[in-house]
Amino acid sequence: MAIALQRALEKKVLIGGEWVESESGDRFEVRSPGDGSLIGTVPRCTGGDVKRAIAAAIEAQKVLARMSVKRRAELLWRAHEIAERRAEDDAVVLCREVGKTIREARDEIRTYSNPHFIEAAEGLKRFRGLINPSTQEDSLDKRLLITHEPIGVVGVISPWNWPADIPNIAVSHGLAAGNSVILKPASTTPFSAIAIAEIYQEAGFPAGSVSVLTGPGPTVGAELARNPGTNAISFTGETKTGESITAIAGIKRLLLEMGGNGPLVVMDDANLEAAVEAAIIGCFYLAGQVCTASERILLHDAIHDEFVDRLVARTKQLRVGDPLDEQTDMGPLNNRANADKVQAHLDDARARGGTFLLGGGSDGLYFEPTIVDGVTSDFLMAREETFGPVAPIMRFGSLDEAIELANETPYGLQGAAFTSSLRTAFLLGEGIRCGTVLINETNNYWDQLAPFGGMKKSGLGRELSDWILAELTEVKQISIDISKVKQ
Repeated sequence: MAIALQRALEKKVLIGGEWVESESGDRFEVRSPGDGSLIGTVPRCTGGDVKRAIAAAIEAQKVLARMSVKRRAELLWRAHEIAERRAEDDAVVLCREVGKTIREARDEIRTYSNPHFIEAAEGLKRFRGLINPSTQEDSLDKRLLITHEPIGVVGVISPWNWPADIPNIAVSHGLAAGNSVILKPASTTPFSAIAIAEIYQEAGFPAGSVSVLTGPGPTVGAELARNPGTNAISFTGETKTGESITAIAGIKRLLLEMGGNGPLVVMDDANLEAAVEAAIIGCFYLAGQVCTASERILLHDAIHDEFVDRLVARTKQLRVGDPLDEQTDMGPLNNRANADKVQAHLDDARARGGTFLLGGGSDGLYFEPTIVDGVTSDFLMAREETFGPVAPIMRFGSLDEAIELANETPYGLQGAAFTSSLRTAFLLGEGIRCGTVLINETNNYWDQLAPFGGMKKSGLGRELSDWILAELTEVKQISIDISKVKQ
């Protein structure tokens, strides 16, 4: 049963604690990828809006830096209570603007985004500095204090596929650490970011400590990255955009989570039932539009045929349709540009002789779950991130060959492998060059208290828990000679 649609939304942007129109006065429409209906309109911000938000954030950060850890934690707990109260309404809006199913949308809000308020509040209380003795023989009376200070103003540029969870990692932990934050959401999914800003404002964070600016990346995102008033940039999105940010940001902290081409390796001793279910989640969750998706399924020759038969049968059970329908397993792709890329990869696979075991068709932004066998390293889907509901099948004959195939792309975000051998598990875990390697688990798995980030062109830095608190603070050493202190 589908959920009734809401009326069109008209939202403003948050600058200096006030909900205002953009400097330009222009607005743009946001439409649902599910049915093309109008979700609402938001302001088209300018570089001038960014500068106003930065000026307000600089002043607000001074207030946050003087606020006690206990008070910041209290505000984050209050934000969590507000977020839980409005979770269902926010999930419906998120479903409509992303195109993920309502069940996936609820999962993002309740399982991932909302817990960040608590994780940031409680993690900050346990985020400790150090007091070290001096190592110098003639300085035994010196004590070295190692502290963490707020980094300043943090610009957060967030993606459309996880418009609540991903930005709220940086916003919650940035505020917890005493920074002010300016959030720039993707233009196709601004309402989830606006909802986050509403939550923080209602919770009572100082005016200017959280801003949200909607508008084009080349204008708003670029100004956030290059402006000397921002001290750190947290970005999640395509690798080419991350490289552009790196080129213009100058000397400031960068936390970049970018593209992936995650391998799912299935050895000849694997639990095939579990591995097939992992592939279903890895390839078709959110219609494959996840940076940690199973972008390549690498099968040992000995289990190839059985695995493929099982995967085809299981994939046929998936229901594609209206994302607001409770029974839907997979909704549409989010936007035309992404759909065009997926189609290009499918066309390339056909041209190179790939065997389409299932799917391959589309209707507008709705793509069929697709399985392509006979994929080799020269296929586009083997070299690039497809970001769609496609399961490319590749073959290998030995452990060394599997590791070599897994590592042959420029990406290294998240890999997975299935085996019943502890020795093989260690060799795969150590050999696959990714920020995370999951053994006997789907690629689309992450733990909220574990470091998350990529190697190679998949990113810089690590998110979640203490790791993001370290990324969004400055480490300072203070040396004190206690022999010269009055007794």
